[in-house]
Amino acid sequence: MSHQTLRALFEIRLRWTDKVLREAPTQVNGGLWVPDTPRNRERLQQAAALGDRLHGHETHWIERRQA
Repeated sequence: MSHQTLRALFEIRLRWTDKVLREAPTQVNGGLWVPDTPRNRERLQQAAALGDRLHGHETHWIERRQA
């Protein structure tokens, strides 16, 4: 029996505004790219929501690219 490796067609990462960079200058403006799976998307949505609560409305978002 052959096993196929499934590959996500898209990748996502957490992004944030320059305002956040000024408040935490050791951060870089972009997270690691991860496969766009339901679990990864949920985790990044939670992280973006927390970032927005800490730094202000719409300071965090999820960026998507084709893998």
